[in-house]
Amino acid sequence: MKIVAIIQTRTGSRRFPNKVLKKILNKTLIDWVLSRTKKAKKLTKIVLATTRHKKDDILVTIARKKKVFIYRGDEKNVLKRYFDAAKLYKADLIVRICSDNPFVDPNQIDLLIKKFYTKNFEYAFNHQNRMNTYYADGFGAEILTFNALKKVYLMAKSKSQKEHVTKYIWDNITKFRILPIKSPKNLAYPKFKFDINTPKDYRLIKNFTKKFKIKINTKAEEIIKFKLKEIGG
Repeated sequence: MKIVAIIQTRTGSRRFPNKVLKKILNKTLIDWVLSRTKKAKKLTKIVLATTRHKKDDILVTIARKKKVFIYRGDEKNVLKRYFDAAKLYKADLIVRICSDNPFVDPNQIDLLIKKFYTKNFEYAFNHQNRMNTYYADGFGAEILTFNALKKVYLMAKSKSQKEHVTKYIWDNITKFRILPIKSPKNLAYPKFKFDINTPKDYRLIKNFTKKFKIKINTKAEEIIKFKLKEIGG
């Protein structure tokens, strides 16, 4: 089966413009995400799905340097862009990686794929604490079958469901076979948040990374230990 990771990203974020180009220890946020994702062993391809706007050419340049595949599509309808990318690269399973998670962990990506691969589910996740999974926010990903993504693409109607790829699933959980991946004990800190949505999030992650000398290959469990140390836990 072709397992394709798709990372949707653009520079024109409303809440925090150009956030994916912000530097953390001399590397851009998108650099962190791509580099760490590339360490996952169970992925067939990694695709960066961005817009056709000229301002996003820089993201294409970064992706090419990382030898990552590229798709350029609709800016506003992110779901369409995502579906079109999955269709173009003939994905059987799609792993959705968030472009604002600098500490996305390749081991957690591989664990997600492994757990999902042998089960009869349409969607699974280990990126957040939902359905009592107890994961810290920012280490994992989401995975769904191409047929599930197609169903979402055809059924989603609202603006928010088209802006957020898996929102239709969460709005209609009874319509999908969902597998919540339970967090291992050493990552079960649901109050910890490592994604970047705002300038404040960025400053906190930037300072935290610098303070504890976190590197591209630092594992999630080590990052948790650093966080516990920072808060005196």
